[in-house]
Amino acid sequence: MKLKQTIDNSKGQVLILTVVAIFALVGLSALAIDLGMAYAVKAKLTSAVDAASLAAGKAIKTGADDATRKQNALAAANSYFAANFPTNYMGSSSTSFSVDKIVNDAGTWTVNVSASSAAPIFFSKVINAPITASASAETTVRSIDMMLVLDCSGSLGSSFSALQQAAILFINGFQEGAGGDRVGLVTFASGAVLNDAINKDANRGFTRLDLIAHINSAASNGATNAEEAMRIAKAEMDAIPSGIRSTLRVIVLFSDGAPNIVSGNFVNSGTTRTGGLWSQGSSPAQPTDLYTINKVTSSGDPKTYSSILKLPTQDYTGTVNLASFNNARTLTSSGTPATVNNTGCNVNKAARNMVENIANSARSGAGNSAITIYSIGLGSQLKSNEVTSCSYGSQEYGENIMKRLANTTDSDKYQSAQPSGMYVYAADATQLNSAFQKVRSLILRLSK
Repeated sequence: MKLKQTIDNSKGQVLILTVVAIFALVGLSALAIDLGMAYAVKAKLTSAVDAASLAAGKAIKTGADDATRKQNALAAANSYFAANFPTNYMGSSSTSFSVDKIVNDAGTWTVNVSASSAAPIFFSKVINAPITASASAETTVRSIDMMLVLDCSGSLGSSFSALQQAAILFINGFQEGAGGDRVGLVTFASGAVLNDAINKDANRGFTRLDLIAHINSAASNGATNAEEAMRIAKAEMDAIPSGIRSTLRVIVLFSDGAPNIVSGNFVNSGTTRTGGLWSQGSSPAQPTDLYTINKVTSSGDPKTYSSILKLPTQDYTGTVNLASFNNARTLTSSGTPATVNNTGCNVNKAARNMVENIANSARSGAGNSAITIYSIGLGSQLKSNEVTSCSYGSQEYGENIMKRLANTTDSDKYQSAQPSGMYVYAADATQLNSAFQKVRSLILRLSK
């Protein structure tokens, strides 16, 4: 009789435990459903916040002044969040979104956004446990200091108008006006001209219409004094006070051929003459043609001097050596003390040395002095030796020089300790716009 009572009691206990277990399992299942819903809301919220932050970062680059840019960023952030997180998404409620910070610190914009939303709960409400999802994001956008350096030499011919159009579209992608990007322009052929000085004060910015006018008014003629153009571009960048420089500093160089002019002071029959000595292509025993350094057009140039016997050791500013910084090319010399002879090959090698010297100096600056170089090349001439009488190998193709200037990872002189840029090749004029846009896209991507 006692045994039967014990059995009956055990059955009752098992029934109670079973009921409790069922309720526990139902509760856990309900909680899992609620947490799953909350996770879905959280994922959507995060995606919407990221989109809003990126949109604000893009919008901050538009507007004539900082106040307008802030308004544009705020509007873009709110618009993108609303588009990516619909009202009552999956039953969520009490959704809030805010742009917490839009700050410009010496040309670097920081945008912070955040959002929260109450996830829908079906079972957790029984135990009064609301679930709130939240997310935040930050976008940093750097303004840019940039010099655009355009080859206007005569070899461009019918491609020149396409170059002008591509260059104009290129600069349209950067932010003009106070607080915007700094952009300057140098054009070159036998000489080089600073068309638009870079803004060197804290107001930053550039005037797009001025650059467009100078590009449109340029003409194609003359040889290729790339070293003088690059020297001017670097000097402009270096003249920006270090405390207000952008962290993204670039020179964009376009050319359709290898350098062939040395800018310097040359002694002719006892008289010192300043100009750009042209190597004259086929390596004459003694180049005689001297171009005006500070103009692109060849009107009145070159002037012929038949008694330039030696080359200087530096350019006319005393800042750029004719000898290669890394012994890439050797200049022949004679006499006691030995001085470099004026021969076509020496002039041509020196022109190449000098532009590479400038680029190396630009890239090797410490801290915010370092400049990244991007190069754009046009035409089959870059894939051959333009000068055939100086025992050049394939390493002297113009394309390889352009890669060295940009310090691309596939360059034969790549320097891992210096910033690496990009070289883009356009086979013909129809590819120029695409080439410029590739460089612009990379620069803008790095600015975010």
